Amino acid sequence: MALQSSGNAISFSDIQTEFGGESPISMSEYYQDAVPALVTANNANVGDVGEALAMSDFYDGVLATLIEFEMIGGGGGGAGWGGAAGGDGGATSISATDVMFDTGGTPFGSISKGGGAGGSGYNGTNTSENGDASYYGAGGQGGLNSTSGNQTNGFPPAATSYGAGGGSGGTNFFSGSGPDGGHASSRLAFSFYGVPSGSITVTIGAGGAGGIGGFTNGGAGASGYAKFTVGNDVQEFTSSGTYTVPS
Repeated sequence: MALQSSGNAISFSDIQTEFGGESPISMSEYYQDAVPALVTANNANVGDVGEALAMSDFYDGVLATLIEFEMIGGGGGGAGWGGAAGGDGGATSISATDVMFDTGGTPFGSISKGGGAGGSGYNGTNTSENGDASYYGAGGQGGLNSTSGNQTNGFPPAATSYGAGGGSGGTNFFSGSGPDGGHASSRLAFSFYGVPSGSITVTIGAGGAGGIGGFTNGGAGASGYAKFTVGNDVQEFTSSGTYTVPS
């Protein structure tokens, strides 16, 4: 519960109830950079050691938790040799229920991050193409190109290259225009100080399917990913599920 607003009396015991601390109470416990740190960084009016502190600096003060989110959609699939485009990656989304009010009392809602586009049928060269790398790792390798009929399908990225694109199918070097690798999704990351509670429904976007070409196929894109850090609690999602936020 936040401390009193301007115009209302605040006592040392009110501050201790909100932020904790030792008895007997000392104002020096409540500097921003005190050790241990009791007052969280969202309380911007409270200064560091060496600055004067007044009771009024604690108006609307609230003990909050640093909450960090990151997420990425699925990567696009590589195209197949023969003109077949790869599939688009699926969106990763998070939707909160009764969860994590920011320090102004505004509830967190829902956010979605789209997946990467599938590779097009033609990349402007006569060879295969690697999938795009994402924030988390390299894309899948393009398939082997060969003049002797030993062309191979494109490869998917490593599973931990969340959001990366799949490689396109291999060609014979003489096709005139080879297939395009899958495109990566971009990462979304943000943080705020809030009061954690409730739960979050997490939907992880699938990687796009590799294009089925007339000769070789593209590799699938990597799936999406989400990570939540609430204080000292860290939860990662590589498949859909529910996160119960520690209060």
